[in-house]
Amino acid sequence: MTRVTVDAELKRKLLNCTTPLELCDESGIVLAKLAPCTPETDPNDWIDLTPEVTDEEIQREIESGEATYSTEELIAEIKKMRGL
Repeated sequence: MTRVTVDAELKRKLLNCTTPLELCDESGIVLAKLAPCTPETDPNDWIDLTPEVTDEEIQREIESGEATYSTEELIAEIKKMRGL
């Protein structure tokens, strides 16, 4: 898990938030969507959204011969689509 340390001002904003929120950069691009934790929030009730991919599925994709793209290539394509 990645950890980000927030400053006092952002901490104040987050602690006062009672509804779901989006974290955006200066240009409005959504970086994350968050749901606030409350005393009633129980992480044991959260749903695991991690996709289940078998080793066989991964191997089949590798052997398929279809085009693959690096993370950098995908980011560049997204930026082109957004006009950045």
